[in-house]
This record gives sequence, structure tokens and C-alpha cells, in this order.
Amino acid sequence: MKLLKKILIGIALFVLAELLIYLIGTGFIRNRFVEIRKWEVSDSGEEITVTVSVPSSIGYVRKVRERSREGGKLCLDCYSAFGGINGRIGAKSSYTLPLGSDVNVIALYRGDGTYEDVLYKAADGTWQEVD
Repeated sequence: MKLLKKILIGIALFVLAELLIYLIGTGFIRNRFVEIRKWEVSDSGEEITVTVSVPSSIGYVRKVRERSREGGKLCLDCYSAFGGINGRIGAKSSYTLPLGSDVNVIALYRGDGTYEDVLYKAADGTWQEVD
């Protein structure tokens, strides 16, 4: 009986550990399907507030992080929320990012180390969506 009890406890601990890895681990995954729905530039032009979402019915964003800023291009990584594949723990949709005067393109991570340009600064100084 003692051996059976130890085996059952071991199985229960293993299942619990796997569940925790799943629920927490998803929050460290870069989501390549994120879109910028709306944006608003501050009066000074130094910050932009973007509203992001995942176009599929599954997934939420918990963090938008600047990956790099080179040659006027701001590359962003968006991370999925905690709580599993459709978890909402830590999710939010609005993020304020520093622009600076040198940034004229904003790109989002699309997988395999590539970034897609999604917004650009037009000649008149307004931000436009890339076609």
C-alpha cells in the first residue's frame, strides 16, 4: 500500500507540474499573430500608444517589448498572456511606447526572426498603416 501511495503522489505531482508549466509557460511565448488596431501619438511626438489584438479567436497579449531600434525602425515583440492557449492573466490591449525623433517605421514580430512593417511615418508627420 505504501508503494502505491508513493506512486499516486508522484503521478499527481507530475501532472501538477505539467499543468503549471502550461499555464505559466504560455506567457513567455512571442505571439506572431498580433495586429495593431489603433494608435495615437502624443502631442510631443515622443510616444505612441498602440492598441493591439490577436485577430483569431484564441489569444491575448500581456506585454509589448522593444526588440531593437535600428535605422529608424522600431521592432516590437508581443507576448501571449499567462493561463494557457486562451489565457487572460496579465492581458491588456493598450501600450505606450517611446518613439523619439529617429523612428519612422514600427514593425511586429512574425516568426523565424522576421519583422513586418505595420506602421510608418508619412512625409506630413502622421502615422499611417502599411498597405
